[in-house]
Amino acid sequence: MTTTRTGRVDVLEVCGLSEAELVEVARAVLSEPAAELGQHSVLPVDYPYGSPTTDGLFRIRATAFVDGLEIAWSTFVKRLRSYRHWPLFSTMPLSLQEEWLRKDPWRYQAEVYTSSLGLMLPPGVRLPGLHRVQELGDHRLALFLEDVVETESAWDRDRFARAAYVLGRVSARLTDEDALPASAFRVPGELTRTYVEGRLLVASFPTLHADPLWEHPLLQGSYDLRADLIELAARVPRIVDRLTRLPQLMMHGDASPQNFLVPAADPDTFVLIDWGMGGLAAAGDDLGQLLVGLAHADQLAISDLPNLREALITAHAEGLAAEDWAVDEASVRYGLDGGLVIRSAFTSLPYERLDEPITDELAEFFAARLRLTRYLVDLGLALETAENAGT
Repeated sequence: MTTTRTGRVDVLEVCGLSEAELVEVARAVLSEPAAELGQHSVLPVDYPYGSPTTDGLFRIRATAFVDGLEIAWSTFVKRLRSYRHWPLFSTMPLSLQEEWLRKDPWRYQAEVYTSSLGLMLPPGVRLPGLHRVQELGDHRLALFLEDVVETESAWDRDRFARAAYVLGRVSARLTDEDALPASAFRVPGELTRTYVEGRLLVASFPTLHADPLWEHPLLQGSYDLRADLIELAARVPRIVDRLTRLPQLMMHGDASPQNFLVPAADPDTFVLIDWGMGGLAAAGDDLGQLLVGLAHADQLAISDLPNLREALITAHAEGLAAEDWAVDEASVRYGLDGGLVIRSAFTSLPYERLDEPITDELAEFFAARLRLTRYLVDLGLALETAENAGT
């Protein structure tokens, strides 16, 4: 249950704002330079964010007085932090810790929102409005963003295809203009290899060899899947190498449907959020999370993924072509599949929940994730066939 916390002290603790600064935020949200602050409350947002640089999500709900009239307003607050504050940072190999702290692009998202990137986006997509960047000290900051009221209509095939098309145009424009912040990955393959080294090699791959784990009742009978995951893990270096040789474009980095907000007031426009870390990757890479984001959230059937995948590939290639990037569908397909396999095939099983008491809900959840993992592994094992066919 979400708990409401009220008052100036909580705003100061969570968001680093004095009351006078909160008044400035209210005036920015309402575009009313004379607005005066009314009641306000801070609500933690219950969302399972996984980014190491996300320090918390909050929503301020408040009122303000303009010419004697009381007006409701709100803003979404995202706190960012350095990698050094990530609770799991100490579990990484020392060499990776040093590399991440050297680069430490924790301000990347703030740099996206304060840059001219938003002016370069094609029709049909925009950034959320930015009301304030609040420096919190100790390598932390808070972003005060537009609180987008989303439409309640579900994602259908047309919306997925439109998002894939828009992503194609976005990637092409970002690449043509070199528009991502300076801390974005610009060496082909570096973004993908960083994920492999920082997540798969240190956490996911060792899990595949933990015999007791796979004897858990919820994983029993998954021995073939485990064997295929181990085989797929051995192929990852070849997959990364092939991805690096495909056409390279600048990516959002986490383009799941959850990060494509659809405003109720303008349902033909996407508000693209959560620019955590991006850079050069193989054409089609952004499509992976677009495809499986809702499946991860149990809002899309695994059986829908194959047909949806083909629709995304076609629409994305069309979006690239609209910006004069002629990338064939075979390359987009490999970029989608290869990037998706590396990002999700080894992490879609939530091993951390195996310590929970077994309930019907948990058993159904694992059954769905096993089906998703099977789908992703089959995609990965088919990549070698695709490469041998010359795609």
